[in-house]
Amino acid sequence: MRSIESTTLAVCAALSTALGCNAIWGISDGKPSADPALTGAGGAAGGTGGAAEDGGGGDGGAGENASACPSEPFTVRAPEGCQAADSDHDYLSDPENCCVPGRSCLGGECAEGRCTPVILTTTVLEEHTPIGIAVEGEGENGRVLWGSGYGGTVFATEKAAGGSTEPLVVLDSTVTMLARDESSLFITDWNLPHVRRVPLQGNITVPTVATAEGASRAWQPVAGNGWLYWVTETLQEDEAPDAPAAPHRIWAARADQADQTGLLVLDKDAYVGGLALDSTHLYWTEMERGATQISVQRMALGEPSEPELVASIRVGADEQLGDITVGERIYWVAAGDIYAADKDGSGAGVLAAADYPNRILLDSTFVYWFSMGDEQLRRVRTSGGAPETLAESPHAHALAQDCRAIYWTTEGTETSPPSVRMLAK
Repeated sequence: MRSIESTTLAVCAALSTALGCNAIWGISDGKPSADPALTGAGGAAGGTGGAAEDGGGGDGGAGENASACPSEPFTVRAPEGCQAADSDHDYLSDPENCCVPGRSCLGGECAEGRCTPVILTTTVLEEHTPIGIAVEGEGENGRVLWGSGYGGTVFATEKAAGGSTEPLVVLDSTVTMLARDESSLFITDWNLPHVRRVPLQGNITVPTVATAEGASRAWQPVAGNGWLYWVTETLQEDEAPDAPAAPHRIWAARADQADQTGLLVLDKDAYVGGLALDSTHLYWTEMERGATQISVQRMALGEPSEPELVASIRVGADEQLGDITVGERIYWVAAGDIYAADKDGSGAGVLAAADYPNRILLDSTFVYWFSMGDEQLRRVRTSGGAPETLAESPHAHALAQDCRAIYWTTEGTETSPPSVRMLAK
């Protein structure tokens, strides 16, 4: 069994570490991309498809606090559900009134009442690989923060279509996954066991928050309520192709301190798929080596205490566990599908067939994910039903959101450069 993170970072390892501001950094100037594999004026990518809980997933996926967002994000996708054209607008094609009055596609096109994605920025394949992503602030004045993998840089891209991209901080580090609380950005390095912190206001200093002693490959950070949690995987030298993946550990540290030794949350022969927070607990998905069950565990926030089993799903041999997110209920990836359960573990079952999602996130109405099989951004209502395809996007890595849009990073290929993209909800 191979973790999704291992697969992702193995690709990054082949990239150059050379750092190329805009041309120097190997980053586009914020103008719409001329990527020939994408369609739509203004850098909008053609696609098939038209607020989060605190800490609801690794990699900055939580976005802003759901309580600050409308209770019902835009839900209509089929043209027959859109408002009819009037003397002022064609609601099937007007990008500022797409499907219904006042719904903006945020720089994308409106095609048959569906918004198309916008490429916020692209970079050079040999210099940066956008992986981790987080968002800061609402509206066009906000920023998308993203890590460039072996490029060693955290960039800040304006949320507005055609906005600028600037380096926030350059590190002697493999900048992979990101998480943020209200005032800080936390960074993990795939080659090192520690977590760093970048303040989002004031002077940019980058202290090491905590180190996981005797471990390596830090990833999946989540932060909230004064605490930081992350996962490590022990580095294995000269690993055989068919060797089992290294077991994982979960660590805890206080988010407002520096130079700490991480506190062990999980230390056993098991794999971890993802971490998530609500206001009271840390949640994770876990699978012991050789087992045929994927479980959801939780622990009260704060210093490590005895974990509590929430739910357990039987799976086939060699199946994968994956990401997790939490709101009113818990949603997680197991054996390629998305499962859901109440927080007391009741009502556990499949929410949607998902074709092996690499990341999931949640708002008040939908669960969103990228399916690795067909490389599509999809969503399903938190109550279940038929999944909807929102956009096609090859080689997507991480997801984040605010009240108005979904944001993600793409790895890039020889014909499609690495990018940061946005889709209006």
